Amino acid sequence: MEKEINAGIRISSMVLDHFIMTFVTMIFFIPGMISTFITAFQISHEQVSPDIFGGLSFIGLIGFALYFCKDSINGQSIAKRILKLQVVDKRTEKAASPLKCLVRNLFCMIWPIEVIMALVNPGRRIGDMVAGTKVVPFNSEIEQPEPNYTQMGIAFALALGLMLLFSLPFVGLNELIKSNQVSYIEASINNSASQEIAELFESEFGNELTADVRVYDRIKAEPNLKYISVILTLDKNHLTSNDDFVDYHNKALSVLLSRHAEGTFVGQIRYVYKETGNMITRTKPLDWREK
Repeated sequence: MEKEINAGIRISSMVLDHFIMTFVTMIFFIPGMISTFITAFQISHEQVSPDIFGGLSFIGLIGFALYFCKDSINGQSIAKRILKLQVVDKRTEKAASPLKCLVRNLFCMIWPIEVIMALVNPGRRIGDMVAGTKVVPFNSEIEQPEPNYTQMGIAFALALGLMLLFSLPFVGLNELIKSNQVSYIEASINNSASQEIAELFESEFGNELTADVRVYDRIKAEPNLKYISVILTLDKNHLTSNDDFVDYHNKALSVLLSRHAEGTFVGQIRYVYKETGNMITRTKPLDWREK
């Protein structure tokens, strides 16, 4: 007689599996999170661009690959070992191979649908039907095969490759955004002009701010244009409304245009201030080339 499991145990297994493996996956995001946390407190002249890839790194993809390979050892993930369940090959009734487990777990990407399916058919969700597997109570009296490390390695490599393939559109979009940024020539920095404009800002605004300015005399794509980056650190939030921001920015822009005419440069003005203990930045790009 075929062994069966009830819906309660099956859903408990799926939820516990998801919780445990999500925690394991998040461990691989820690390096990226630390890097993001550190850079969040650094105010620099770097150009701002949206991170379409969400800060995800190659290390983070390893976590996702492990998620999809969670049943590779003897057809049992951590949760299945706790609840004494096992993924087996439907035809042979033996522990499912790592490759079959990978195929079934790829359908975790439609996890809510798989949960509903498990309620209807506890032993076989959609991934099981595609992979030719099922979930049964673990029988300790049956001799279990030795772990197939070769297949485990292949399954992990395939999972990682699929994650890389899935990430390519996001990486490509990020690179496209970066390619549209202005690439200035580092060696062309004009220190005297930078200092002059910084002093002009501080003279015009008094004690309201401190200015950090970098003027580069050349950019790579268009050598006749300069690149100017301005960081204005305000003594308090003078930008409480959108109208305030527009007025403040227009005043700052007029200071900059008093030394460099519109159309002779591209760049940005970044406003920095503290609010409720947090460092807030607002950046306004300066580019008249499309007009």
